[in-house]
Amino acid sequence: MDIDRRILIVDAADGRLQQISIDLLSQQISVHYASDIDEALLLAQDVKDKTLAVLFATELDFERVSKLAILLGLDSSALIPAGQRPTEEVVSALAASGVQWHIWDNPQSESLRFVMSSILHDHDPFELRYHLRIPTRLDARVESEGGKFDTSIRDIGLGGACLFGGIVGDEDACGDLFFAVDGEEIQIPIRVVWTSGDESPTTNVTGVSFVDLEPDTGAAIDALRSAFVERYRVKEAR
Repeated sequence: MDIDRRILIVDAADGRLQQISIDLLSQQISVHYASDIDEALLLAQDVKDKTLAVLFATELDFERVSKLAILLGLDSSALIPAGQRPTEEVVSALAASGVQWHIWDNPQSESLRFVMSSILHDHDPFELRYHLRIPTRLDARVESEGGKFDTSIRDIGLGGACLFGGIVGDEDACGDLFFAVDGEEIQIPIRVVWTSGDESPTTNVTGVSFVDLEPDTGAAIDALRSAFVERYRVKEAR
């Protein structure tokens, strides 16, 4: 069964969110694009019950964006402000309204990927992961019956990781993942869940689950995750 994940992007007059639309399409997320809030309100009836989130330019009137969310059957936690960071007063108002995530100040692909995965984690009924993952660029090593392979961790959470590079093994293959956090080496038993690529050590992508996670290891991963999450949380000014 194909899973249809849709997001509505509501842009400002300068079209600054067009590149984000293109980036999202590469992440297997269907995009409905509106050049302004009026067009988005017209689209709402057609995409109702099919849209997981609304990503909107920070210049837009939030009251009208909130009305759009109601028409789509979404709450404020599924609204994502993007573009130039607004004033602290506006940030506080967004937080008080229930907005949780943001993409401000020239977002990179990894920040976009993280925020979207967070929204999917919270709102997508087809999302099977229990633990939120963060994007990383950690150098790592896998040791298994097939040998030792250098790889890098593209994203990680308490339940598993996505590895880029190296031939980790076929589905259900087991081994150990090694990487360092703050100078301390971590070793985690893993099982291969899926693989994608042409079996080239430089382009292969592998999804692994953690077979066992020691408390200290879980705390180290959670610290990485918490630090990254804080960058993209909408928080009221103190």
